[in-house]
Amino acid sequence: MMSDPNRPPSPPAQPPLISGDIFANIPQLVYLLYLLGFVFHPAALVGLVLAFVNRDGASPLERSHYDFQISTFWRGLIMVVVGIVAAFVVIGWLILLFWAVWTIVRCIRGLTNLSRGLPMAADLGWKFG
Repeated sequence: MMSDPNRPPSPPAQPPLISGDIFANIPQLVYLLYLLGFVFHPAALVGLVLAFVNRDGASPLERSHYDFQISTFWRGLIMVVVGIVAAFVVIGWLILLFWAVWTIVRCIRGLTNLSRGLPMAADLGWKFG
């Protein structure tokens, strides 16, 4: 199979950051804490603190994941607050359902990129990842 000469070469993937020891891999731990936050809410806050604390000294790959995680937390918090306020009408419950799906998808996308040694896009905004 021939490669397309007009297509720019893809960046080389770095070694995967996923490991069996989740405490040795802080970006992986943060994603897992965010997912645990659905059951034990303070876990997500612990994940946010870990992302903030480790962001400055991180490699570019890890930094992209920390930025993505921090963005996910704050945007998710906005959705939760709006959903709770609007929960008195049906739209609030739909917002909370969307937030849950959005958060889970972003965590899975982040873990997938992390396992492949790929960074997260610089600015995803409100997108899924």
